[in-house]
Amino acid sequence: MENVRIPLVKGVVSRQARTGWPEGTVEDEHGREGFAGNYSMLYRRRPPTQWTRIEGPSRPRAMDMDALAAPDADDPDATPTLLLENEDVGIYVSRRRAAMPYYFRNVDGDEVHFVQHGEGRLETEYGDLSYEAGDYLVLPRGTTYRFHPASADSYIVIVESRTGEVALPDRGLLGHFVPFDAALFEHPEPSSTPLPDDQDEWEVRIKRGDVLTSFFYDACPMDVVGWVGTLCPLKINVRTFRGIHSERTHLPPSAYATFRGPGYWIVTFTPKPLETAADAVRPPGYHRNVDYDEVIFSHSGRLVSRSETTGPLLTLHPAGVHHGPHPRAFELTRDVERMDAYVINIDTHRALRPAPAFDAAEQQDYWEQWKTPLTAAPLAGHRGSQT
Repeated sequence: MENVRIPLVKGVVSRQARTGWPEGTVEDEHGREGFAGNYSMLYRRRPPTQWTRIEGPSRPRAMDMDALAAPDADDPDATPTLLLENEDVGIYVSRRRAAMPYYFRNVDGDEVHFVQHGEGRLETEYGDLSYEAGDYLVLPRGTTYRFHPASADSYIVIVESRTGEVALPDRGLLGHFVPFDAALFEHPEPSSTPLPDDQDEWEVRIKRGDVLTSFFYDACPMDVVGWVGTLCPLKINVRTFRGIHSERTHLPPSAYATFRGPGYWIVTFTPKPLETAADAVRPPGYHRNVDYDEVIFSHSGRLVSRSETTGPLLTLHPAGVHHGPHPRAFELTRDVERMDAYVINIDTHRALRPAPAFDAAEQQDYWEQWKTPLTAAPLAGHRGSQT
């Protein structure tokens, strides 16, 4: 059992973190291990994101997801496009519109595929899984598979877990059933239909050390008739999630954790009512996540804290760089009742290196959006507030 640690209190502070910021201040969280370790809340006179210029590579960055050129959109023989990577994780995008003419087996890591757009069929040696927008597809390292898109708008974000297995986070006091019950995972069934025999040759590409080797067969290699064990592909859709929320305070991202592996977390934010207490701070607070790089993108809906409608962005905030509400966030969340967006967050312990595809689609002025002062006080009141 952990000993109770009483925080030191110095100067002008809120006695309850994430609520009731003292007038004329903003709260800045300086914490370890994401939002679960040692911390201090600093109360500042102005947002720590109100910089005037940045020199050097550790700046907030964003990529226009629609502008990303993914070769597999037009060439079925191509592989997914690398966006960001480190020793533990690779983040890729596939925009495939035609079925893979080969089978694929990744021996470099487990894969988590998030279906941003599109629908189709995932063929695996364990059996098939249909997929649609909002699905997470988890493929254990070494699984043989092939994608069969059924729509032209296919867009899949892939997280490659390079140093260990994908797992569920420890739910602790929350129990087993939020933000989702693991019984909701779907698993493939072996097919009883005859194998296709319309090809002279069948290719299986194996990725090992980021190098591809092709193996060829004179019959379809997906000839499994049964399986038993604890390792298999999984599917779950974000619409089945039942995220937690509080009427009085903004919960930390760790409350919405979906998957984790060595060196990374995957978090899914789901629609929720906004806080109604008079002292609640509705947008996420300012913080410098000193142990994680943060990657985030919206799946559907629109964040009420955004000041304008833009194309879909995938953002990268390096560890130690302040992150927080848009200057208009407190104004824009004052008179609304819900956040109706699904948002995906990928946090990595090691620094992520952008690949050329990320650089080519980058929105160069993204870091400038916080330069202007706040347009409303954090606790200016909102419709329906109560004590």
